Amino acid sequence: MNFGEDLSAIFGGLFGNSGSPYEDAMNEYKKWINQGQQMQNPFWQAGVGGIGDFQDWLKGMKDPSKFINDLMGKYQESPWAKYAQDAAMRGAQNMGSATGLTGSTPLAQFAQQNAKDISSADMQNWLKNVLGINTEYGAGQSKLMDTGQNAANSLTNMFSNAGDWMGHAAYGKGAREQYDRRSLWGGLFDMFNNLGLF
Repeated sequence: MNFGEDLSAIFGGLFGNSGSPYEDAMNEYKKWINQGQQMQNPFWQAGVGGIGDFQDWLKGMKDPSKFINDLMGKYQESPWAKYAQDAAMRGAQNMGSATGLTGSTPLAQFAQQNAKDISSADMQNWLKNVLGINTEYGAGQSKLMDTGQNAANSLTNMFSNAGDWMGHAAYGKGAREQYDRRSLWGGLFDMFNNLGLF
């Protein structure tokens, strides 16, 4: 080496920062990682919230008999059923008047059976609707968990890739900083050697 090259190596080692591009890359990675995390976080949080609700939903159906009995305890006859029963009773009374069977046991039994059939149909329709809504609720919580799992998978992949990128960038930064130090000491050694001081 000549004196100019020696000085260049010394100043490059003193003032150069060849690890800077790696540091810039690491800062850029961090920005994008944070942005990706912010985008996935609401989905992940929704999934986490869905887990507890889904578990509660499953616990509520652990004992099917109790589940159905609890549901049926909330049943209230619909206005349609009340109207249909009243209409059926008026029809039976009108028929009894027209045929002279008013007050007869067969007519009373017919009217009562009619009222029971209407009530039973109303109750079955209500139960079918409630069970359908319940099933949809469980499916919704399951979908929330799936969404959360997908977000968690995306975050895991993103962090894994980011860890790899950051590791390579940190290695490159460290290697370049060592290169700068070697340039400084190598340049000093060569300069002193060329000057005959060694």
